[in-house]
Amino acid sequence: MSLLSLYKNLYFDIAPGHARRPKAAIRWNEDLPTKWQAQIVAPLYFDHYIEYEIAAERIIGRDEDDAACFCTFSYVQAEAGPEYRTWAETLKAWRLRDGRWLTYRVVVRNGQLARGRGFYTLGNSMPR
Repeated sequence: MSLLSLYKNLYFDIAPGHARRPKAAIRWNEDLPTKWQAQIVAPLYFDHYIEYEIAAERIIGRDEDDAACFCTFSYVQAEAGPEYRTWAETLKAWRLRDGRWLTYRVVVRNGQLARGRGFYTLGNSMPR
Protein backbone atom coordinates (compact mmCIF):
# COMPACT_ATOMS: atom_id res chain seq x y z
CA MET A 1 0.00 0.00 0.00
CA SER A 2 1.31 3.44 -0.88
CA LEU A 3 2.00 5.71 2.08
CA LEU A 4 -0.03 8.47 0.52
CA SER A 5 -3.04 6.16 0.31
CA LEU A 6 -3.25 6.49 4.10
CA TYR A 7 -4.39 10.07 3.66
CA LYS A 8 -8.05 10.78 4.24
CA ASN A 9 -7.82 13.85 1.99
CA LEU A 10 -5.57 13.99 -1.05
CA TYR A 11 -4.89 17.50 -2.28
CA PHE A 12 -1.38 17.00 -3.63
CA ASP A 13 -2.07 18.85 -6.86
CA ILE A 14 -0.15 21.93 -5.70
CA ALA A 15 3.55 22.43 -5.13
CA PRO A 16 4.83 22.31 -1.55
CA GLY A 17 4.25 25.56 0.28
CA HIS A 18 1.09 27.66 0.45
CA ALA A 19 -1.95 28.14 -1.79
CA ARG A 20 -5.29 29.87 -1.31
CA ARG A 21 -8.35 27.92 -2.45
CA PRO A 22 -12.05 28.79 -2.85
CA LYS A 23 -14.79 27.18 -0.76
CA ALA A 24 -15.77 24.69 -3.48
CA ALA A 25 -12.22 23.28 -3.72
CA ILE A 26 -12.12 21.61 -0.28
CA ARG A 27 -14.44 18.93 1.12
CA TRP A 28 -14.64 20.75 4.46
CA ASN A 29 -17.95 19.28 5.64
CA GLU A 30 -17.02 15.64 4.98
CA ASP A 31 -17.19 13.73 8.30
CA LEU A 32 -19.25 16.52 9.91
CA PRO A 33 -22.22 14.88 11.69
CA THR A 34 -25.61 16.04 10.45
CA LYS A 35 -26.75 17.11 13.91
CA TRP A 36 -23.84 19.59 14.16
CA GLN A 37 -24.13 21.15 10.68
CA ALA A 38 -26.37 24.04 11.73
CA GLN A 39 -24.06 24.88 14.65
CA ILE A 40 -20.79 25.46 12.79
CA VAL A 41 -19.31 28.56 11.17
CA ALA A 42 -18.86 27.76 7.47
CA PRO A 43 -15.56 28.76 5.83
CA LEU A 44 -15.48 31.05 2.80
CA TYR A 45 -11.94 30.21 1.63
CA PHE A 46 -8.94 28.13 2.65
CA ASP A 47 -5.22 28.50 3.20
CA HIS A 48 -3.54 25.27 2.16
CA TYR A 49 -0.04 24.31 3.28
CA ILE A 50 2.00 21.30 2.16
CA GLU A 51 5.26 20.30 3.79
CA TYR A 52 8.40 20.14 1.67
CA GLU A 53 10.12 17.12 3.17
CA ILE A 54 7.46 14.90 4.78
CA ALA A 55 4.04 13.59 3.77
CA ALA A 56 1.97 16.21 5.57
CA GLU A 57 -0.51 18.95 4.79
CA ARG A 58 -2.62 21.45 6.71
CA ILE A 59 -5.67 23.39 5.56
CA ILE A 60 -7.15 26.33 7.48
CA GLY A 61 -10.65 27.52 6.56
CA ARG A 62 -11.45 31.17 7.22
CA ASP A 63 -14.72 33.03 7.76
CA GLU A 64 -15.79 36.54 6.67
CA ASP A 65 -13.66 38.08 9.45
CA ASP A 66 -10.59 36.10 8.31
CA ALA A 67 -10.77 34.07 11.54
CA ALA A 68 -10.06 30.34 11.47
CA CYS A 69 -13.28 28.31 11.52
CA PHE A 70 -12.09 24.99 10.06
CA CYS A 71 -8.83 23.10 10.07
CA THR A 72 -7.64 19.77 8.83
CA PHE A 73 -4.30 18.07 8.67
CA SER A 74 -2.96 14.78 7.41
CA TYR A 75 0.40 13.31 8.33
CA VAL A 76 2.13 10.04 7.43
CA GLN A 77 5.33 8.85 9.07
CA ALA A 78 7.07 5.75 7.77
CA GLU A 79 10.08 3.94 9.11
CA ALA A 80 12.32 1.87 6.87
CA GLY A 81 13.86 -1.39 7.97
CA PRO A 82 12.97 -5.00 8.72
CA GLU A 83 9.99 -3.99 10.85
CA TYR A 84 8.30 -1.60 8.45
CA ARG A 85 6.08 0.64 10.57
CA THR A 86 3.76 3.36 9.39
CA TRP A 87 1.83 5.83 11.47
CA ALA A 88 -0.76 8.20 10.02
CA GLU A 89 -3.12 10.75 11.49
CA THR A 90 -5.92 12.76 9.95
CA LEU A 91 -7.78 15.45 11.85
CA LYS A 92 -10.67 17.75 10.99
CA ALA A 93 -12.05 20.45 13.28
CA TRP A 94 -14.94 22.87 12.93
CA ARG A 95 -15.54 26.01 15.02
CA LEU A 96 -19.00 26.05 16.55
CA ARG A 97 -21.02 29.25 16.85
CA ASP A 98 -20.43 29.24 20.63
CA GLY A 99 -16.64 29.32 20.06
CA ARG A 100 -15.88 25.69 20.91
CA TRP A 101 -14.29 23.31 18.39
CA LEU A 102 -15.67 19.94 17.28
CA THR A 103 -12.72 17.72 16.33
CA TYR A 104 -12.68 14.44 14.41
CA ARG A 105 -9.44 12.45 14.58
CA VAL A 106 -8.39 9.19 12.92
CA VAL A 107 -5.11 7.48 13.85
CA VAL A 108 -3.68 4.54 11.87
CA ARG A 109 -0.82 2.49 13.32
CA ASN A 110 1.45 0.02 11.55
CA GLY A 111 -0.13 0.79 8.18
CA GLN A 112 -3.37 -0.98 9.14
CA LEU A 113 -5.79 1.41 7.46
CA ALA A 114 -8.80 -0.85 8.07
CA ARG A 115 -8.13 -0.75 11.82
CA GLY A 116 -8.04 3.03 12.04
CA ARG A 117 -10.91 4.34 14.11
CA GLY A 118 -12.21 7.87 14.23
CA PHE A 119 -13.55 9.70 17.25
CA TYR A 120 -15.06 13.11 18.00
CA THR A 121 -14.13 15.50 20.83
CA LEU A 122 -15.13 19.02 21.87
CA GLY A 123 -12.47 21.55 22.84
CA ASN A 124 -12.02 25.22 23.62
CA SER A 125 -9.41 25.97 20.95
CA MET A 126 -8.44 25.01 17.42
CA PRO A 127 -6.18 21.93 17.33
CA ARG A 128 -2.56 22.71 16.54
